Amino acid sequence: MKLVSIVIPVYNVAPYLHECIDSIINQTYSNLEIILVDDGSTDESGYICDAYAAQDHRIHVIHQANGGLSAARNTGIAVATGEYIGFVDSDDFLDINMYSTLVSHLESNDLDIIECNAYRYKNKHTIKASKNDGHITIYDHDEALQLAMYDGFTAAWNKLYKRSILGNIRFPEGRKFEDSATSYLIINNAQRVGHIDLCLYYYRLNPNSITQTSFDAKSRWDFVLGYIERLEFATTHQLPYTSDCNSLLMKACLSCLTAYYAQPSDTNRQYYEQCADLIRQYRNKDSYSQLSGKYKLFLYAFDRFDVIHKIGATCSYMAKKIKS
Repeated sequence: MKLVSIVIPVYNVAPYLHECIDSIINQTYSNLEIILVDDGSTDESGYICDAYAAQDHRIHVIHQANGGLSAARNTGIAVATGEYIGFVDSDDFLDINMYSTLVSHLESNDLDIIECNAYRYKNKHTIKASKNDGHITIYDHDEALQLAMYDGFTAAWNKLYKRSILGNIRFPEGRKFEDSATSYLIINNAQRVGHIDLCLYYYRLNPNSITQTSFDAKSRWDFVLGYIERLEFATTHQLPYTSDCNSLLMKACLSCLTAYYAQPSDTNRQYYEQCADLIRQYRNKDSYSQLSGKYKLFLYAFDRFDVIHKIGATCSYMAKKIKS
């Protein structure tokens, strides 16, 4: 029974932390190294972590100054000793059989990475479920990398990795959308990747979560940075779908512009300027391939009829405010 290291970044999640940790310590796969990285919490989260560590020798707690989710994950990776490694967000929780199931499929199919499906969970109710029939699909390196470049295999939290394939890859610190910026790099190190249609992870739709922020130009710029790097990776490796990576970069830039147009400010003007420069540099006839009709219109209208995008952004922002 090989050791599985589970890295859990913790920041101000006291209302959810017991449920998260309980779902891990009660896993049917018991050979776990549970690394709780308290990332400068100002609520009771750090004390909760220490209390669990006092009761379960498998739990190791690291307290550090707040550096963000990426910094906390990287701290956990640095101290992890397991042959396998997984990540759990501290406001989520797991099916009790998650790791026994993932380890079994990883080993029986000679995989480097195994991914499962997740339930979307809100207010103690499952509001959306993925396929849950147990079907497994196995991808070779080229198939998995292509999917990853098109935003497949993005989330870190619904996977189990062979520790060795992480190599020196680390999550970008000080940025959001860190999974999108690293997933394809990790997939590139793998030879065989599996996906099983079982919902074993409960992803909490937490309105305070960093991924639930909308119309924030800085957050969307972080998303753009990941797509710049992805296009550079595709170009350097001469991948056959480089032009589609260009289109995905255009989509990210347009999304960032939507946030700026919805809430323009002097502070956010820099993100407008940077996205505008990227669109002027990279827009070509292939840039529309991965865009919806709305984004095709916004891309064509840029520097021609920007008012179309500005009106669309304002309407989207108002609709979001009314809905919330």
